[in-house]
Amino acid sequence: MQTMVADPELIKEFLDETRDLLENLDNDLVRLESDPQNQDLLNRIFRAVHTIKGTSSFLGFDQLVELGHAAEDVLHMLRNGERIVTPVVMDILLEATDKLKVLVRQIKDKNVHTIDLTYILANLGKIKSGKLMDAEQEETAPPSLPSQEDDGAEQKAAKKSEPSPREKADTKDAFHDMESSTIRVGTDRLDDLMNLVGELVLERNRLLQINREFRVSQNVGDYSEKIVDTTEKIHFITSELQLSVLKTRMVPIDRLFRKFPRLVRKIAREMHKEVELVMSGGETELDKTVIDQLGDPLVHLLRNAIDHGIESQEVREKMGKGKVGTVHLSAIQEGNHIVVSIKDDGHGVDIEKVKQRALERKMITSAQLQTMGKQDIIQLIFEPGFSTAETVSNISGRGVGMDVVKMNIRNLSGIIDVQSQVNVGTELILKLPLTLAVIQALMVQVSDDIYAIPLASVIETLRISLKEIKMVDRREVICHRDSVIPLFYLSRLYKIDDGKNEKRQKTGYGYVVLIGVAEKRFGLVVDKLLGQEEVVIKSLGEYLGNVSGIAGGTITGDGRVRLIVDCGTVADLV
Repeated sequence: MQTMVADPELIKEFLDETRDLLENLDNDLVRLESDPQNQDLLNRIFRAVHTIKGTSSFLGFDQLVELGHAAEDVLHMLRNGERIVTPVVMDILLEATDKLKVLVRQIKDKNVHTIDLTYILANLGKIKSGKLMDAEQEETAPPSLPSQEDDGAEQKAAKKSEPSPREKADTKDAFHDMESSTIRVGTDRLDDLMNLVGELVLERNRLLQINREFRVSQNVGDYSEKIVDTTEKIHFITSELQLSVLKTRMVPIDRLFRKFPRLVRKIAREMHKEVELVMSGGETELDKTVIDQLGDPLVHLLRNAIDHGIESQEVREKMGKGKVGTVHLSAIQEGNHIVVSIKDDGHGVDIEKVKQRALERKMITSAQLQTMGKQDIIQLIFEPGFSTAETVSNISGRGVGMDVVKMNIRNLSGIIDVQSQVNVGTELILKLPLTLAVIQALMVQVSDDIYAIPLASVIETLRISLKEIKMVDRREVICHRDSVIPLFYLSRLYKIDDGKNEKRQKTGYGYVVLIGVAEKRFGLVVDKLLGQEEVVIKSLGEYLGNVSGIAGGTITGDGRVRLIVDCGTVADLV
């Protein structure tokens, strides 16, 4: 049973520190496997485990101390050159890290029950004693099985202590459950907030004074300049304050990226492939709410890149490629968006195979296929149940991964783009808003009404001739950049009887807002484009409930309520 100290503040500080150490430990261990001579890296790993062990000892967490001490002994031998880093050694060290996470999660959940560490301690002991299987056995025997050199008692103990399915599930979810609902904010950002709030209070007092003087004054003109000056200052301070508050919610995307090297290593070993993960842009900041929802899509995309994209070593060597495949994961900020890219150097998307599977599963008809461009066909990989895998495995084949990606990116008001070239590779590009709290919107006019379209979903705006509109499969479409774009009239969607159809026909042109929702593309036909505006989304309230096609409302500068178009609902009609 673990001893629980009484001071909750000490436990909270311990959990925060340990969570950060364990987050880095996974990534550092995977890096060590590819660079075993890196003494600085090895020393950093050793210090992390030593810190966890030392703090646990002070707080009385005995099992953390026991496991940390055993792992520390192995790392010490690696530092001294008494043992070498092999895939099996790394498997055991990573498994020990998982157990550390489980123990830390138990402390977080105030669970005082012990877990069985016999199994992992026995494997760490075999590394220390030199009884670990030799290089030939590494390729054929699972790293967690006891060595043939062990006596019967040790084999029995190791077998008895092998993790149960429940323990394996606990280990798998341990890191996820350790995630904190809090955000660490630098004192410099808090200082900026305090300064801005102070400035805002001064301008508020100034405005109140002007208001009091204005009420008793007979000369209105004396106060116009004062009001203009104060209003401009309040506008500036409010904008800065809004930006500072948003920054407090921003965290580097590296917090998400550093979980993936171990994931890529695990999947590559299961697929018997050699894959190198190259990451960049980890310093790019993103709203924590967006980061929390981005994890699952990236996991599925990395799995797909390794399973469907990267070829086997034999195939790559025949094609003249290096036997080690490469997956690039990057992030960059562009305006109010972040662009995340997952790029592999595999064989690319097989267009003919996608066509064949789509027809076999009756997702499209032959007639529809004739009107589809290359990009439209590639987008079929996001359809529920679609898969080009010949067999179902633990990695893929059930056709649910890319569908999950689509739903998550759609919920984030993001856009997915796929670029693929045969035998060169595939790149999936995710374009996401930096924050979901305040959005930029494109204001459009339909008849006498004004609507807001979230700018995160707007790809571009077009002025088209009505002669460019064609009918395909009883649907109005336009051809744009080798793609067939279905059109929707906002006036028809919202049943606005504007009586302007005749006028549109006379002018001979119209405006189309090209929208992207996850993998789907479509155009919204409107009367006018009014410009960009920053809006705050407000719920329609419990009386109106959920109105189809409307995401909410906002109040513009003139005090009027404007409705916000729900692009996701419209996408369901495509």
